[in-house]
Order: sequence, then C-alpha cells, then structure tokens
Amino acid sequence: MSSLPQAGIFSEGNTQFYYLEYQLQPDAATPDIRRAVRSALAVKGGEPSETVIAFGKDAWDRLNPAWRPEGLRDSSSLSGVDGYSVPSTQRDLLFWIQSHRRDVNMQVVLAIHSFMQTVGVLKLDLAGFQYLDSRDLIGFIDGTANPKEEKALDAALIPEGQTGAGGSFVLSQQWVHDLPAFNTLSQSEQEQVVGRTKPDSIELEGEAMPPTSHVSRTDYKENGKAFKILRRSAPYGTVREHGLYFLAFACELYRFQVLLERMFGASEDGVSDQLIRYSKPVTSSYWFAPSREALLQVCS
Repeated sequence: MSSLPQAGIFSEGNTQFYYLEYQLQPDAATPDIRRAVRSALAVKGGEPSETVIAFGKDAWDRLNPAWRPEGLRDSSSLSGVDGYSVPSTQRDLLFWIQSHRRDVNMQVVLAIHSFMQTVGVLKLDLAGFQYLDSRDLIGFIDGTANPKEEKALDAALIPEGQTGAGGSFVLSQQWVHDLPAFNTLSQSEQEQVVGRTKPDSIELEGEAMPPTSHVSRTDYKENGKAFKILRRSAPYGTVREHGLYFLAFACELYRFQVLLERMFGASEDGVSDQLIRYSKPVTSSYWFAPSREALLQVCS
C-alpha cells in the first residue's frame, strides 16, 4: 500500500482513550492552524501513546482547498420513529489519543490543548476506557463482528486510485445510556435487543434473532456487498452520566448514513433498532482521517 493510514486506527491492546473535539475560531489564520496541528501531533507522552487526527469538511477545505475525498460532508440530523433522532453537532478537528495509562493520556491531551486553544474552542473533552473484557457498559462485548486483518483495511480505508487513498471516513457519536431502564430487562430480553448472547457474544440465529435487534439492523448488505465498518468505540462516564463514545472508520461515508437510517427506522422498511430505546446519541460528526502522507502535507 503506497498511502499508509494513521497507525492508531488499527492499534489493538490499548486500554485508555481520550477524545478531544474542537471548533476552529473563524478568525484563526490558516498558517496558525497548521502550526498548532503540527505541534499537537508532535506531542509525546512519558510512555508510548498514539494520536489519530481527523478533520471535518470545512476544516479540511480550509487547510487543503486543492482536494477532498469524494462524499465527505458535514453530519446532518436524522429523525427516526417514535421521536428518536440523531443530532448534528459537526465539529472541525478530532483528536483520538490512546495508550495503556490514563495519566499518560492526560499528559498528552494537556499538551495538545495548549497548542489547539490558540486556534480553536474545545467542544468535547472525554476520557474513555476498556471495560472488563472489552464490553460496553450494558454488559455485552463490543465490536465482536469487526473485520480482521486485510478485511479490516478494506472496510476502513479509501482504496488506492481514489482521492484520499489510505485515509478513512470517520463517524463519532457520544451515546448516553439509560442503564436503569436496560437493566430492568431480563438477560434473555437484553439478548433480544442486542442480537447476541451476553456471556459469550454468540450471534442469535433463525427465529431467535428479532428483526429489531441491533445486529439485525446493522448487519446489512446492498447489492450483495456487506456494509462493513471498523468500530473502535469505548465506554466513558461517571455515576451520573455514562455511555459509549462510538468511533468508526469506513472506506465510504455512505455506509454510516445507511446504518444510521436502519437503526432509527428511517429506511424504507421503517423498522428500528430496539437499542435506541436504551441509549441516545447527543453528538454526531463526520470526519476524514487522512493518510500519514496527506496529514504531513496539510500540516506543512
């Protein structure tokens, strides 16, 4: 592959995560933005850490007016069934920091913010973590169906020959869980909502799999092509508010839109995902995570 992706997209084994989302100041000069991003990317922690950066459409156009990947756009709100909806809170810059230590992440994000606060306003400041054996706070293993190895590259990266090759389209959403409501369900009822067994994440089969389960609504093929994405989500929160920071990478933005429409009952069949009864998105942004080469060029 001639256009190498940002390595952190595919890194495994880290257990501590941090997410920063910025809105650029309208009067910030483009050279100053480039300098701030370049300095932020150069930040290193006391222990190994990785940072992935992604740009909203307006920020990418501002820093790199020569080209953009086909299909990149701002997120838009989505109205679903029974009053459930997805907001649009499109921001300009996303930093995803990951390591094995919370203190290392804090060291890195404080340094990143020292540069970024000169050109942007911090809109999201969120720490995530691995919960038990990679479970969501609802108790189910997250990302079981993620593609592996070469299939992960195919699902997540814009192919060679296309504009933005080696980069990735990104969807980020902060979901707030209603755990008291979800926990009133029996284990069998919870498994019907998710579409997998709770202890060992085995997919339900046949008549045991409801058409309204999360798996049913997100395991989708169009014209024989599976709409695979690479999920890199992590739980976050406190006693008062907790949930999942959903973070996913795809070779085309269209896949995100279709999956969201299917979850919220906005597709042709009008069926919705029962999981949205127990968790709601409070942020939603589309991004472009450029290849390493393109990132160096846009920051130079």
